[in-house]
Amino acid sequence: MRTVYLLRTAVLVLWAGATIPAAAQGGAAPAQTAGPPAVTTLPYRFEMGGYYTWADNGYGNWRGLDAALWFRGNSRFVPAFLVDSQTRPAGTQQNYAFTSYMNWTQSFYTVQGFSAAPQRSTSAIYFPKVRYDIKGFYKLPRDRNFVLGAGFTHYDFGQPGYGEIYNLGALYYRKKLVLEGNLFINQSFPGNLWSASGSVALQYGTEGKYWFGLSAGGGRELYYYAGLSPGNVSLTSFTVNLFYRRWISRHMGYVVGSMLQDKLDAYARAGMSARLFFEF
Repeated sequence: MRTVYLLRTAVLVLWAGATIPAAAQGGAAPAQTAGPPAVTTLPYRFEMGGYYTWADNGYGNWRGLDAALWFRGNSRFVPAFLVDSQTRPAGTQQNYAFTSYMNWTQSFYTVQGFSAAPQRSTSAIYFPKVRYDIKGFYKLPRDRNFVLGAGFTHYDFGQPGYGEIYNLGALYYRKKLVLEGNLFINQSFPGNLWSASGSVALQYGTEGKYWFGLSAGGGRELYYYAGLSPGNVSLTSFTVNLFYRRWISRHMGYVVGSMLQDKLDAYARAGMSARLFFEF
């Protein structure tokens, strides 16, 4: 079951977006993303649910619906399609994503993805207009229970700006326990501004029975704001996510989660999420 642990945590890194400006953050906790393949799992997983967060300082309530479909019938290539619709006081925006795992050898695999979010209103830009990610993982011999990873993300919000994220991480698993740490270096344009953040994550469980997860991250956000009062924005933020995934039968289960985020000098928000998943 090693592949289950390794690939499951890879989604945390790929879609966390730890150093993307505020508009890209918000939504379901990354740790709640559907799990990866294993020989004993059913080939399809469909997951759907929603989330709700409360933000202070006039940012209002955020809510959203999301869904994901995974095909896990091939041990080498595992694709998934995801959609997220988020609503805030300024309006609603949808994000459409494709991600996949690719097992190249027993010791090397990659996670890659692409997403697009149509911009129907300049006041409701919550996701990058275009984003693509790739991260490679190498399992160290002999036991292959320690994994090193390096990744790259490009994101483009259109008029608000664009940037790149460079990511280095490490993962260790032992029986039911998975530990992970990551460093993110963000380059933001316009302005060629650099910032950094980090995250740690813990997961415990077994595919087909239950998973419990905790992740925490923090760092700086530095980007240029081209609004009514243009200028550089520098924020320090901290985020904590919890989730619990439970199978209630061979073919279905549920996931519940919570999150707490504090962007110092900007806003604080807390939220909850819930979803059902079906395997067939």
